Formats: sequence, structure tokens, C-alpha cells
Amino acid sequence: MYLWDTNILVHFTSQRPILALHVQRVKWEEIVLPSPAVAEFLRGRAEFAVKATPGQTPFAHGQLRQTLQLIARFRVLFFNEKADEAFRKLLKTVKSSKRYVDLMTAAMALAGNHIVVTRNTKHFKDVLPPDQLANWIDDSPS
Repeated sequence: MYLWDTNILVHFTSQRPILALHVQRVKWEEIVLPSPAVAEFLRGRAEFAVKATPGQTPFAHGQLRQTLQLIARFRVLFFNEKADEAFRKLLKTVKSSKRYVDLMTAAMALAGNHIVVTRNTKHFKDVLPPDQLANWIDDSPS
């Protein structure tokens, strides 16, 4: 399966041509959103919705609605026990807490032999082998 990082979901809404080519080459069922990425994406939208000023509130809640509708178009792969084992191992080797969501996503990829699709490949290069990492924004399909 192809686990989309949060940044790919953002690019999906802007209809990037290279991303569209990649999506056409795989079965839609093989594209999933890892639950840590969904949580990260929703966190930002929800925070904006609950902290919006009166003038921003309709827009903020409209953004939240659009985000929920977008996520509903995908299958979500939830973090499980096998991923947790891989996550524990990664946390022993990587000390930066700033990468927590990326490490959770990498753990899911390792545990399930999935491919992480991200534009931020540098965030994963030290924890995933090259065959489990793809950039569908800048790299054209072969």
C-alpha cells in the first residue's frame, strides 16, 4: 500500500500533474492515509476552528468541513500493535521528538511493508529503505 504523508494530501487538493500521473498508475484502494497523518491534518484544522475569531469562524469551520470531506474519500490505515513494535525500535535510534508523526508513519510502513509517499523524503531517509519511500510530487513515474 501507499501511505500518504500529510503534505501529499495537501498537494492532492491542488491537482498537481505529476501526482495525478502516479495516482492513475495504481489502484485507488492501494492509497491509504496513515492515522498519524490524519490526526496531524485534523489537529491543525480543528485548532483553527476552535480558536477562530468571530470574523474567521465561518471560514474556519468551512475549512474543517472540507477537510473531513477530503479524508472521507480515502481509506485510513490505523496504527496497530505491529507498528507500535517498529515505532519503539525507531525511537531508540532517533532522538528528535519533532519527528514523532513521521516516525509513526515510518513504523507503519516498516511493519506492513508499505511505501511512504511524501515530498519530504529527507524526513524518512534515515529510517526507511529507498524502496519504501516515494516522492509523487517531484519525481515523474518511470
